[in-house]
Parts: sequence; C-alpha cells; structure tokens
Amino acid sequence: MRHLITIIFLGFCFAANATSIDSLQQLVDQRDYKAAGEMGETLLAEQPRKADIKFLTAYALQMDGQTSKASAMYRDMIREYPELPEPRNNLAMIYLAKGDYDGASKLLVEAINTHNSYATAYQNLSRIYTGIASEAYRRALSESSEPAKYSHNIELAALTQIESFEPVVRSSQGSELSADKNLFFNQIRQWAKAWSDKDFSTYTGFYSTEHRPDFDTHADWVEYRRQRIMRPGEINIVVSDIEIRALNENRAIIDFKQSFESLSYSDRVKKRLVFNRTGSVWKIIDERVLSVL
Repeated sequence: MRHLITIIFLGFCFAANATSIDSLQQLVDQRDYKAAGEMGETLLAEQPRKADIKFLTAYALQMDGQTSKASAMYRDMIREYPELPEPRNNLAMIYLAKGDYDGASKLLVEAINTHNSYATAYQNLSRIYTGIASEAYRRALSESSEPAKYSHNIELAALTQIESFEPVVRSSQGSELSADKNLFFNQIRQWAKAWSDKDFSTYTGFYSTEHRPDFDTHADWVEYRRQRIMRPGEINIVVSDIEIRALNENRAIIDFKQSFESLSYSDRVKKRLVFNRTGSVWKIIDERVLSVL
C-alpha cells in the first residue's frame, strides 16, 4: 500500500518543553521513527496528558511498524479528545493494513462526523468504497473467491496535526509579531504572483529543499511543478483571507483562500502553507489543500 504522508506539527506551548517537542518533530521530519517513538514515550512518561506529544508519538510508532502501541494511543485520544478527526483517520490506516475495511470505513465516517470539512477522511473513505466496488466486480467476472487485493490502490494521509488545538502563539514583543505578520502576508502574495507570472525560479525559491511531497527528492518535485506550471497558456492565482494560525520563532502555519484559473481549469480552495525558518530565511516546508470552496 502506498501512503501519502503529510507531516504538519506545532506544539501547544513554546516554553519549558519547546526544545523537547521540537527535537521530537525533527526526528519525525528526518523519518527516524524508531528514535522518535522512543523519545515520545519518554516525554509521555513525564507529560501523559499532552495530546500533541501523544499524537506525534503514535504516528512515529505507526510508521515504525509498532502498530499495537500506536493503536492504543489513538484509541486513548479518541476517548480523551472525541472532537478530533485525525486520530480516527490514522487508526483507520492501521485497520486497513490489516484488511479490516469495515472497521476502517467506520472510523473514517466517525472522523467526518466530528469534523465535516475534514477532506482527508472523505478522500480515504471514497477510495475504500471504490476499491470494494472494483474488487466485487473483478471477483464476479472471474468467479474467484480470493480475498480482496485492492488495498494497494488506496492512499491514506497520516496527518500529524491536531487542528482543534492550534493556538495563535503571540510573540512577547508586539513589534516582532507585527513584523512577522507583514512578512508572511507579503510572502504569500509574492508566492502567488510568481506562480501567476510563471516566474518559476522565484516560485520554487519560496520552498525548502526538504519539501518533496510524494516524491523521492526535492528535485523530482521541482521538475513535476515545472511541467505543470510552464504549460502554454495564462494562469491566474489570487489569494485572500490570509490568516496566521500559529507562529513561533522557527515555524509558522498560514491559512488562506486561493483561486486558480487557467484556460482549461479553475478551482477555489482553502490552503495551508507551513514555513520553517533556517537562520533568517523562512521557507515553505509543507503545502496542502484543507477544503474545496
């Protein structure tokens, strides 16, 4: 089964435990899931009620193949934080890998019920239902009684993000916060303009070299975007309602509405960009569509 994995995480506070949480996030970003799981379990022994640590630890354990531990943590979170869709989504991935399609479907339906704009659950549930229908049709034609083999066609996103618990974290210096806000508002607008103008080098310059969604390397992603953006014909991207959802000294989450128009296609979505800072430079580390408008 191929997995589409988008990793987005921000701690609830950035005081005494910020360094530990940042270190845990760094291990996950580096895909050192074994070390991340071990660190997360150590942190949870000290702070068992920290939902952000528990969720990120469960994700690391899940990716390290320790699905029993991960399942237990997700179930705890479902009991403790029933309004969150993400633990159900990730637990559904585990169920699906075991062939429990009914259990996975039930969890995804529950995720949708807790957060009816949670697009990932809709997409995953649709893939499961499509797979079930395709397999039933195949077996009817072949008169085969073999078990279903369609799970490899389903892509599930394990989102290490707890949207309901994302505070806007304010700087201790009001002037610094204002400066950061202006910087990001300008960054988003300039990013959209470079995309619209097909100024490809400027557009890709906004992204971290670690950004490679579903690609083996950043260079592969850049080439893919080149083929998409540099097609003949004009494109127009308009951004609005820019909102800083969370911000600390090294990471920022920015939500906004995006309108895309070309000769052959148009859409309007709510999008999220996650920026990391290296030195004095902010770069996009993650990008995703939150919902279709």
